[in-house]
Amino acid sequence: MVMGSTDKEVKYGKPHPDIFLVAAARFPDKPNPESCLVFEDSPHGVTAGVSAGMQVVMVPDPHLDKRLTTHATIVLPTLAKFQPEIFGLPPF
Repeated sequence: MVMGSTDKEVKYGKPHPDIFLVAAARFPDKPNPESCLVFEDSPHGVTAGVSAGMQVVMVPDPHLDKRLTTHATIVLPTLAKFQPEIFGLPPF
């Protein structure tokens, strides 16, 4: 699911969790937040995902202060390092 900041159902921007909660609610079989996986590059996005109760994969700018990455479920240097099987998903 891809959403943008102009979506009318999203009342508040990040770091509020609205965008992720609205996205999850749009699936036919609404998933539990803890079974959702968020990909983010910003600390505000990580805060939003965690506040939504979701797991967050962070791929931050390499110059970002490491202290701003501590709330993510996992931090990766690049999306190419993502291993879906860590989250119970099939490998690619």
